[in-house]
Order: sequence, then C-alpha cells, then structure tokens
Amino acid sequence: MDPVTAGALVTAVNAAVSGAGGEAGRRALESFGTLVRRVLRRGEGEPAGEPEPVAIPYDDGERLRQLADLLVERARQEPEFGRDLASWMREHGEAAGEAGAVHNSIGGNARITGPVVQGRDFHGPISFG
Repeated sequence: MDPVTAGALVTAVNAAVSGAGGEAGRRALESFGTLVRRVLRRGEGEPAGEPEPVAIPYDDGERLRQLADLLVERARQEPEFGRDLASWMREHGEAAGEAGAVHNSIGGNARITGPVVQGRDFHGPISFG
C-alpha cells in the first residue's frame, strides 16, 4: 500500500468539499471528520452520545495543509489509522486522482488583482476587456 501524502490528502479533501452539495460529498466530509476527531481527540475520550463536530479548515489552505501533515504523521505512527486514512483516500479521493481531472482553486492568502482563468485544455486566444 502506498503511503498517503499530505498533498494528495489536501487534493482529496478539496475534491470532497467541491462535491459537498451532493450526498456523496456530504458523506465524504462526514467520514473525514470522523478520522480527524480520532487524531485531535486522542486520549480525551469521546463523551456519550453524538460526537461534537470538529472545525476543519476547509477554506484555509495553510491550516488544511497543517492538518493533512498531522494526519499523515499519525498514519505513519499508527498502522490502523494509516489503513483507515488510505481507505478514505481510495474511496473519496478517486475524483482527485482521475487522469485528466482538473481541480482549480485559489486559496490561502492569495490576493487577486486582475482577471483569473482556470481550466484545462484551452484552445485559442483568451482576452479580457
């Protein structure tokens, strides 16, 4: 089994967020939240009843990358968690890894001061104005 990388994990999470309007995207994010809780609440013990939601920084690229680094490190330390994280990636990260798939984003602290074109396989000129 190939190890999960932080970059691939961020890409898969971004793909799940993009599809979050649908049932599959919602399930992907719920199951990702369960994995995150396992790492962030380790040793605290879950209270009885429904687990409290964990704030996942989907809209903050830097913090999401830090979270991904933490999850990947935990996966290296704990083989069972590593298998579960890899399983999540296989199930929900496929769209992110499809050949030719395009997932454009502008995030983090980006400052856009002009037009932006994102896409794939452009043919012909692009002009603004």
